[in-house]
Amino acid sequence: MRLMLLTLRKDVRRLWPAVAVTWLMLAALANADRWRADWMPSPMEGWTNLLLCGAWACLAALAVLEEPLVGDRHFWLTRPHRWPALLTAKLLFVALAIHLPSFFADIFVLAARGLPPASHLGDLLSKQVLFFGWMVLPAMAVAALVRNFAQFVIALFAIGTGLAMLNGGFQSIPDYSGLTSQVRHTLVRALLAGAAIVVIYTQYARRSVLAARLTGIAAALAASAVFAFLPALAEYAVRGVGLAEAPRIALRNTASGESVPSAVRRQARPTVLLPIAVAPGEEGARVHVPLVDVEIVAPDGSRVESARPTPNRPFQQIDLMAVVYSASRDNPLEWLVLSFTDSAWNRVKNAHVRIGGSAALEFYHPGETTILPMLGSGNVPGLGRCTAATVEDRFSEQMLKVLCESPRVLPAASITLRHEPSGRVWMHGLNSAVTYAPGPHGTWLSPLHRGQSFFRLTGSVPSEAGSQWLVPASYLSSSRVEITPRIVTGRALARFDFAGVALSSWLVPR
Repeated sequence: MRLMLLTLRKDVRRLWPAVAVTWLMLAALANADRWRADWMPSPMEGWTNLLLCGAWACLAALAVLEEPLVGDRHFWLTRPHRWPALLTAKLLFVALAIHLPSFFADIFVLAARGLPPASHLGDLLSKQVLFFGWMVLPAMAVAALVRNFAQFVIALFAIGTGLAMLNGGFQSIPDYSGLTSQVRHTLVRALLAGAAIVVIYTQYARRSVLAARLTGIAAALAASAVFAFLPALAEYAVRGVGLAEAPRIALRNTASGESVPSAVRRQARPTVLLPIAVAPGEEGARVHVPLVDVEIVAPDGSRVESARPTPNRPFQQIDLMAVVYSASRDNPLEWLVLSFTDSAWNRVKNAHVRIGGSAALEFYHPGETTILPMLGSGNVPGLGRCTAATVEDRFSEQMLKVLCESPRVLPAASITLRHEPSGRVWMHGLNSAVTYAPGPHGTWLSPLHRGQSFFRLTGSVPSEAGSQWLVPASYLSSSRVEITPRIVTGRALARFDFAGVALSSWLVPR
């Protein structure tokens, strides 16, 4: 115990200037976070999130490298250091220098935003545990494998480059499509945290550099492979295990007089509309289809596969895009929309093709609807604290903005603006619109998850068809905002296989 405290005091005495710099960065970040009333952070806040993560990784590495573990000629080896006391001193240092101030900063942000910190202590502590597992602990493991801080910085830049290549940069956009990457992220974090524990134990207890380095390299390669190649549909395949009967998608018979939905008319690309249905479903539940993969095989063996734009290849030509569309909220699985390039369409348009693939299904039901005070705040069960306020965009045009905040991940939700005197209703989804800002958009260090929606206001009462989405500003005083979260009851992966389909019979007129 005495040696552990002496080591901790020595680290604090030698590294306090670096600690002070990170605390100043944290104070600036917390101050920006307390005033942010938008999903998108400012460029300063986005960059500070990224740079502070790197600064804390360097601080944890500096603490470990005060007693380097690689090599056998360091003077501290002549002292009677027992590895449990030495490792405990390093863990205490990162707890006091990184996690404790971060925890207090989170409390400050929650209190400033009107959320009682005492009600969310579990969420704040979970955030610190996750941050330790995916950032601080791996940084300490890398520091235990290098000889000096210069080598650690090179390794940090190499790791950052790898993350940027895998993730398509450090920008992100809101995604409320069912957390389609949760399994992938959980596996990657578990791999990195487990490998970091093994590396740190191997170095401190046995000081076997070769074994520790091989473990670290293998874990990094495995985590990269999982992140890059694990299909997004794996999330639903895992969650659908154990269902009594796997859902399936089949072609349905179209009703007499059923017309092409107006939303998919007059497409620039050749577009096919196939009527579909899913069975079995959950009793009383609705279905959302966030992802669908389609493969079309012609009799001559030519294939066309659907694809989605990726951050790493933003200008890739996509021969086939597949989405599921419905014109009704009560029956949200009506049409499979296939959009082709001209070259891909020419390969399959005159043949009876086989259409196979998989669709991710998310069963849900609407939660309790909460009426939010116009130009006020309120707590929405299952969602968080929401606020309605009038704001101006960069062109000084007025909008009604609805912002929701919570220490927990926000589910999808519908936001309805209802004006009963006129019978007019405007409907949006949470984060159906965002404010764009350049730079990194990650807010990993923020204790709050945010979501928003905008209603564009106008000074007149528009009656023409193309202006129905505008909200007359004079309606606000007699309108109300209704927020209904989406309660997910289950997820599953549905397969489909349609044989002998003549695509030209279902072509949408251009």
